[in-house]
Amino acid sequence: MQLQILVVDDIAVSRRALCALVAELGHEAVGADSGEAALSMMQRHRPDLVLLDLLMPDMDGFEVTRRMRALDGGRWMPVIVTSSLEGEEHFIHALESGADDFLVRPVSPELLQAKLRHYGHVLGLQRQIATLAQRQSDILDNILDPVVTLDAAGRVEEFNRAAQTLAGVAGEPLAAGASCRAIFGMDLSALLAQRECRLRRVGGQEFVAELGLSEWHEHAHVHFTLVLRDLTEQRQVERMKDEFLATVSHELRTPLTSVLGALGLLAGGAAGALPAPALSLLEVAKRNGTRLGRLIDDVLDLTKLEGDRLVLHQRPQALGPLLREALAANQGYADRAGVKLAVEGLDGPAVEVRLDADRFQQVMANLLSNAIKHSPAGETVQVTLNAAAQGVRVTVRDRGPGIDPRFRARMFEKFSQADGTDRRAQGGTGLGLYITRMLVERMGGRIGADEVPSGASFSLWFPAGGSVPRSVAPLVLHVDGDFEARRRVASWLAPLCRVQGAATLEQAAALTLDEPPALVVGHPQVPALAEEFCAGLRRLAQGRPVLLYGDTVDQAFSERMGLPSLEATHSGAQELAQAVLNALGAPVARVAQDVGKSRKEELAQ
Repeated sequence: MQLQILVVDDIAVSRRALCALVAELGHEAVGADSGEAALSMMQRHRPDLVLLDLLMPDMDGFEVTRRMRALDGGRWMPVIVTSSLEGEEHFIHALESGADDFLVRPVSPELLQAKLRHYGHVLGLQRQIATLAQRQSDILDNILDPVVTLDAAGRVEEFNRAAQTLAGVAGEPLAAGASCRAIFGMDLSALLAQRECRLRRVGGQEFVAELGLSEWHEHAHVHFTLVLRDLTEQRQVERMKDEFLATVSHELRTPLTSVLGALGLLAGGAAGALPAPALSLLEVAKRNGTRLGRLIDDVLDLTKLEGDRLVLHQRPQALGPLLREALAANQGYADRAGVKLAVEGLDGPAVEVRLDADRFQQVMANLLSNAIKHSPAGETVQVTLNAAAQGVRVTVRDRGPGIDPRFRARMFEKFSQADGTDRRAQGGTGLGLYITRMLVERMGGRIGADEVPSGASFSLWFPAGGSVPRSVAPLVLHVDGDFEARRRVASWLAPLCRVQGAATLEQAAALTLDEPPALVVGHPQVPALAEEFCAGLRRLAQGRPVLLYGDTVDQAFSERMGLPSLEATHSGAQELAQAVLNALGAPVARVAQDVGKSRKEELAQ
């Protein structure tokens, strides 16, 4: 590449000769007869490279070099000093003053050409990097959402233009070096576990933001980049949608109630005796009106659940009477379909479950009506109650066609139906199982579809007497550089133990734990440093068990280190839970099994 070179020399003959040589080599040269003249020219137009004579009367090359470095604007500009003096001391002094290279006079054309070619290549790379950096900066600054990058200690490293509108909890503007607690009101470990957070803008306005997180590494240092999307407008749209649905549902319910009342009066003979064909038509109208009423109820429940406005009245109560009531309420529908209802386990020991009785009846009505609807005439829908010290399981099983494997993965999603065509044999909106799942989870339980050889089976699980206290469960420390892996492991092990995650050994050592971990789980991501990583895990464990969980080391390495391991790629929640139980050992395993033995079934669903 062609360079613009500033030649600085107080001797006109040597200055012109060097400028001519530079031009012969294909570059553009401009001369300056003193240090002051060179500095003045640099302020008007910055050259790519400077050839600077060390010995000048008004200002020597050492001082000129120091002043040039103050004017380079942060962009590297090579300075090559020239001198005819013997010895290397003056060149060493020049390099210490900020020069990059030197040439002995008289200047060798071949050596000068080689140096200019080298520095031209380096400057070309610098321009490419600067262009790429500017491009990335422009992209980041044109993202409308605030983007903030934190270091492993939770300090702000950098942020985009949109983030400049943010302020800390005390109202101070966002600035580099600010702590995570000063901006978000919580420590980094707590922030990483959040999906949403409350922020403040400069001026005091508060808003809720959705937190998108990316974890990345640079030279063994971990960084966290947060994208903060203002949910104010989205929440307003959601409220408008919920209000619209609630209004429409209410306006539908009012005339429907009148229609069903009128139909009931006609069927009861209020307008005189009706012929048999008319009574049959009235029955069809009543049945479909009732169906429409259930649909309206589902829409209302959906808006309340998704808007977090559904109030639950939960209290501990025996499950047996609630199941008997549910069976009695659905017996009429079963009789009309020619399906029998049977129940097992109600005679066992009573175990109290913390529930909202009315919403539990709604859950059972959805499961029982689905089972009856899909059962052939003459078959039996079986309801089974299994009670244990830690929890209660209710299973509803039918003998129908079963669940399409393609539908199983999305069956609890909104508007999901095994047959979505307008020619499907069974009606429905696809809201029943979705609302059922949300109600069960809001009451502290879980719902799943069991694998059975024939028919379909759904199981509900609720902890006995309410949620098991978290302090009972063992504490597990999980060290993994992959944020999503930490989130997944925490979710899988939540029913069994308490999980505290960290990205690095240093971050794990800095955590403030209420108690020593009962188990340390780690993923040695860099094979070359795996032994050192395992030594760090042992230091964190303080004599307690260590489990390797990942894919970077093999079984032979685990055996050599004397540590149990589990391959992440070919294992899921159930396998990990079992590996954790095995690694805990006695006596901690007995505590974990008391808390989690019944929950292991829940993890497998």
